[in-house]
Amino acid sequence: MVNEVYSTAILARDDAFDFQFYYGVKTTRIFCNVSCKSKAPLIDNIIIFDNISSAQAEGYRACKRCQPDKNSQQDSGLIKLIHACRKIELHTEGSITALQLAESIGINQFQINRLFKKYLGVTPKSYIDQSQLTALKKNLRETDNVSHAIYQSGIESSSVIYGRMNSHLGMTPRKYLQGGSGVKISYAIGLTSLGLVLIAATDKGVSFLQFGDSKHQLLAQLIAEYPNAEITLMPDENEKKLHHWLDLLNLYLTGCSNQLNLPLDVRATAFQKKVWDFLRSIPYGEVMSYGEIAKAINAPKAYRAVANACAGNNVALVIPCHRVIRGDGALGRYRWGDNRKRELLDIEKNKNKTIR
Repeated sequence: MVNEVYSTAILARDDAFDFQFYYGVKTTRIFCNVSCKSKAPLIDNIIIFDNISSAQAEGYRACKRCQPDKNSQQDSGLIKLIHACRKIELHTEGSITALQLAESIGINQFQINRLFKKYLGVTPKSYIDQSQLTALKKNLRETDNVSHAIYQSGIESSSVIYGRMNSHLGMTPRKYLQGGSGVKISYAIGLTSLGLVLIAATDKGVSFLQFGDSKHQLLAQLIAEYPNAEITLMPDENEKKLHHWLDLLNLYLTGCSNQLNLPLDVRATAFQKKVWDFLRSIPYGEVMSYGEIAKAINAPKAYRAVANACAGNNVALVIPCHRVIRGDGALGRYRWGDNRKRELLDIEKNKNKTIR
């Protein structure tokens, strides 16, 4: 399985990673630069190479379109980062610390912290934690033994991972192993000035808030996001809470309130959480570009990853990805439609004028 850092860079054709690693396509036996303009391959068909000689040793030929063998410029910092990520991904014998990781690639702890913050916007520990969680989820799907899956993921303490899984998934490893059985999500559908809205929540908070054009469409999206959860209509005893949330939503959409503080229970990678937390800090009525946000979270080259994090937001308005626009001032795409994004920005802009 290709690590998320590599797959995100390849699918985005992120030229910042050119010559830092190469990807080969198993079906064609051709290797390319990350930014190659050829049709994006299926992730399952990708193999990662650290350098050109490794690709050629495996019998892969250079792509004639991007010609990866014609230029070997390399950024030593990015190369070290890629090696560090590979070590984290492959490490399965106990926990690995940031210091151990730094020493294994010939740098100190300060340098490795700076590398991860510069290019990925997260600490090495956050990346290690997320990599272990990713490995754990994969191992849980392939075994019927929770303890074995935990230790195969490079995690020494089962008590620690239960806390992490609960905060990231809203479920324990046992429940995840059982396909999410026992995880209860209740939902309700209401009407707003932006059309139909579906709000779904666990007992901890809102995990899904989306706009749509039909009830069937909205429910299908919820089921697709949480395919193994026990999804039910919001029970009568929670009706008061739902109406309160809808009232807050409608007050916000009519410009009567600039606050939408709903409790959240969302799943996120470390990078997504960093982006989403920052989005919630953007003042009402203001906008920022993907590049500005990338710089603000100390990951200036990760503007495409910022865009992907915005696109992965399942909780409209509460995580205000509508306040993010393109660097040239254009609106940029919005998961719930350009018209809704334009209307939201107009509401906030007009409200700010009234306040002034």
